[in-house]
Amino acid sequence: MTVYADTPRWPRHGLLWGHLVSDASLEELHATAARAGLPGRAFDLDHYDWPEGREADLATAGVVTVGDGELTRRLIASGLRVPLRDRPAARARRSAAHAAELGLRPVPTDLVLGPIGHADPLPAEAPPGSFRLGCEEVGAAARIEAPDRAGREAGLALREHLDALARAAGRPGFTGQVLQLAG
Repeated sequence: MTVYADTPRWPRHGLLWGHLVSDASLEELHATAARAGLPGRAFDLDHYDWPEGREADLATAGVVTVGDGELTRRLIASGLRVPLRDRPAARARRSAAHAAELGLRPVPTDLVLGPIGHADPLPAEAPPGSFRLGCEEVGAAARIEAPDRAGREAGLALREHLDALARAAGRPGFTGQVLQLAG
């Protein structure tokens, strides 16, 4: 069982990003990512995204660096790969399951309950009233991205609702991420 990384070459947030995958299990992938100091929110269905400059942390955690093609081949061979065409359905299933855990209706566009995983980014041309909400810790200020005031207000309202649902479900409060596209 080995965890592999490729060279960062995908731009986002002013950095270049690479991918981290396991050839055997998501449990191994999560454990290795934690040893390397990657946050759980960096997990995206079958891989972790990692920023340039973290190569030494990955090496210390035992990660093997390979080329992009080799990384993809190993991920496919592992049986863990979520193909691009299947990712929207996988996100919808995850969102529905996480919403059901809280009794949340309607189900948001993308919902991640807890510290492992992230919701899709807010599109550059998001409709008015849309938002992306992130809550890393119970009681901490929420990170809300929105194209307008209506989206920000909707994000704040959903955060309060999610906190109440989480407490009713026996949790200390909501942690996770939400993408809600209006319309």
